[in-house]
Amino acid sequence: MSNELCQQFGFDRSAIGERLNLLGLGGPAIPMIAAELQSHVIQPNVDTIIEQFYEAVAQTAEFRSLALGESQVNRLKMTQRKYLLSLGQDFDTPDYFESRLRVGAAHERSGVSLSLYQSFYCQLQNMLLALIPEEIRHKPDAFAELAHFIIKITSLDMSLAIEIYHSNEVHDLEDSITVCREESELLRRSLRFDTVTRVHSRLFVVEMLDEKLGSAQKNGDPLCAVMADLDHFKLINDAHGHQVGDHVLHDVATRMVTGARGSDIVGRYGGEEFLIIFEGATLDVARDLAERIRIRVLADPFIEDSKKLHITVSLGVAEARASDDAETLIRRADMALYEAKEAGRNRVRTELDITADSRATTA
Repeated sequence: MSNELCQQFGFDRSAIGERLNLLGLGGPAIPMIAAELQSHVIQPNVDTIIEQFYEAVAQTAEFRSLALGESQVNRLKMTQRKYLLSLGQDFDTPDYFESRLRVGAAHERSGVSLSLYQSFYCQLQNMLLALIPEEIRHKPDAFAELAHFIIKITSLDMSLAIEIYHSNEVHDLEDSITVCREESELLRRSLRFDTVTRVHSRLFVVEMLDEKLGSAQKNGDPLCAVMADLDHFKLINDAHGHQVGDHVLHDVATRMVTGARGSDIVGRYGGEEFLIIFEGATLDVARDLAERIRIRVLADPFIEDSKKLHITVSLGVAEARASDDAETLIRRADMALYEAKEAGRNRVRTELDITADSRATTA
């Protein structure tokens, strides 16, 4: 492919890298996520996307005013199929940038206004997000990564097409990119929270642990992580159904938040497990805070359809070390949680309890 438009708009390797960095499209995991977009969202649904897309845009007066014939619409659908099946593939190459610039040039020549063009992209963006399959939606980290990529890659394509519309008005292009980044940030914020419990998602709470841990290690401040797990939660799901189980998870999460300090961070780690960050807390302080949460969960039965459900929680506490990263700190907290469950559940154990128990066994 001759990259004449890339040359015209100055998209050499350096400029391509700058655009990708601006939109957050860097990192070694991005190509794998791009492949997932194709295999899980686009390829299984490409015909549905095209038909729904044209049904939607056909409702606009401006599109109808173009008075396209059936053969023209069919050619557009074939072009869009090719576009969809290449979305996100080798997006860091001049050929990809050239193809997207040509898409913008074709629409500009056909008389499509910039406002309608942007609306088309938003419509496509929403369709792709809605088609993320349920098996990915049930995995918060994977869903967040794929949703973020959809926002970013469509924003890239839209920004490149808009280059044609604003070839002499660079400031308008920068405004459009800013809007795309703001939309991406709004989506990121919406993904901060777990949909069932309304506490922070696993993705966010682990990110916060990374951030808080780095700050604590730099300043020599204490920090503790707590892994908490509902006792015998499977029995609740089996006896009362998953809807009741979700209600219990939500109520337990609320009690954890109200039992913690205002500065503490509570997130759902997965299933019935929660991760809590106690910033500025030594192991003794964190153990007392964890005990307060345990009592708060235990204090009153949960009422569901006039039935009283008595829920308890086990908690494991670990204090950050200079050599820790988030993974090693969580691992030690999880080992302490295992010790709490082995000791009979409904209790708090710290990493020191594991060491003490090991010494007692050896003796």
